[in-house]
Amino acid sequence: MSRLVCADFDEFEEALYGVEGHYVLRSRQQRDWRLRVVELDGVALMFGREGAGTVYSGIGLPGFFNIFLPLSRHECTVLGGQRLNPRLIGWMVPEAMFHIDASQPASWMTVAMSCELVLRWMQQHEDEFSPEILTHNVVCLAQQDLAPLVWLALRLLRIDHCAPQQLHTPAAENSARNELLDSLFRSLLPATPVQRSVAAQHSHPQILRRALELLDAMPDTPLHMADLCQACNTSERTLRNLFTRYLGMSPHRYLMQHRLHAIRRALLHAGPEETITELCARFGVWDFGRFAGLYRRYFGELPSQSLRSRRSLPPLNPH
Repeated sequence: MSRLVCADFDEFEEALYGVEGHYVLRSRQQRDWRLRVVELDGVALMFGREGAGTVYSGIGLPGFFNIFLPLSRHECTVLGGQRLNPRLIGWMVPEAMFHIDASQPASWMTVAMSCELVLRWMQQHEDEFSPEILTHNVVCLAQQDLAPLVWLALRLLRIDHCAPQQLHTPAAENSARNELLDSLFRSLLPATPVQRSVAAQHSHPQILRRALELLDAMPDTPLHMADLCQACNTSERTLRNLFTRYLGMSPHRYLMQHRLHAIRRALLHAGPEETITELCARFGVWDFGRFAGLYRRYFGELPSQSLRSRRSLPPLNPH
């Protein structure tokens, strides 16, 4: 089992299986970040505990389906614009973007499954499995009590920690993997998506994706609301409604958060001659006092401390 305890979100973000994305903090870090992973040859079971309120924007990696199940703060978690509760499951398909907004530090369970295993299960249960679920992200109503699925996952976690030699033989892994997939799909199928309009299902994620792709494509450029509206060919009102629904914050606040994260990355990769003032000016920051207060609120340290921590690291050995 992989066990990871992180002081902040960067290392945690990079360790996630089956998805690729980035966090934006909604609140100051309140605790460390923890991730436990059990690998079962084609299936990765993950338990995560986040250290702050967050927005996670990610995309399913090619070759993997994922399920997402909050274990706490259900009422504070929104997936794909749908507020979750203890009876809802998130289903994510390969190469489709998704957004998880958790206004409070939350704990969750995910299962990343190889396409090969999912398709094999589908072939064996053709009468229960609609091919439509293979093409779209959905939030589904659980078909049965989720407690047995969570209990099984926790039991695998305990055995992997206490007696890994018992679990990690080819026969045992195969048996455990099949039991986990059976329990998962029995909870999920037949998939009953939470009802939303067809127009919203198709147009809204595309508009939001264009806005976020612009931010990712221009990380060192100060962007404004007008830039997002122009890139998405939509009105400020529509964009404001979409950001609030899917990401839990206005576009203005998201832009501010994006700028804070971009400056933090720049500070952590600053050259020996670069100063905080120069780096902030690059991102259009003119009120340094206010910026420093916001930076400390979200990252728990001042910009100068981030820069010092970067420069205190030993130089990399080119050999």
